[in-house]
Amino acid sequence: MTASIISRVALLGAGALAITLLLSAAFSVPYIFMAIGFSGGVFLGHLVVIDEDFPGGWSNPDGVHPVPWRWFAVKGVVFFALCLAAITPAVRQWGG
Repeated sequence: MTASIISRVALLGAGALAITLLLSAAFSVPYIFMAIGFSGGVFLGHLVVIDEDFPGGWSNPDGVHPVPWRWFAVKGVVFFALCLAAITPAVRQWGG
C-alpha cells in the first residue's frame, strides 16, 4: 500500500472514531454498538455496490481494474469482529 492510501484510511478511521464517540455520548449508547453501526454500514454498502466494480460496471467500465476483494474482506472481518466483541459484557458497558 502506498502512503497516500494508508493516510486516507487512517484519516477516515479517526473521523469514524470521533463520530462514534460523539454519537455515543449524545444518545447514551455504548461505543461498541455505534462502531458496529458504522462498520456494518461500510460492509453492507460495499456488498450492495460490489457489482459496480466488476468489469463493465460503473466503476470499472473497461475492465482494467481488479475487483477490490481484499478491502471487502477487511471490512467484513472488522464488522464480524466487532459483532463478536459485543457479546462480551465488559465491552458493552463502555460508553453511553
